[in-house]
Amino acid sequence: MTVYGEAAITKFTKRYATARKPLARFLAMARIATWGSLVEVKRSFPSVDYAPATGVLIFDIGGNKYRLIANVDFDEQIMVIKSVMTHEGYSRENF
Repeated sequence: MTVYGEAAITKFTKRYATARKPLARFLAMARIATWGSLVEVKRSFPSVDYAPATGVLIFDIGGNKYRLIANVDFDEQIMVIKSVMTHEGYSRENF
């Protein structure tokens, strides 16, 4: 999987240093993944959710402390990270 939007992670981890390791693990797994569907993503990340209204995947990171929101094109094997936020911050967003 080619991952774009890593700047969102860099910006987030400058403010939340404890998120650095869990997000680095996420990126390492995503980069080597060859997911063909949401079912396959769930094998790697069982708690991932799909928001049909916006077409994004919502990943729980770091024991549900953080959320990573991304678009995934399974045909092209591209992930575009849209945002990273705390669990509390996510609760206030509409996805």
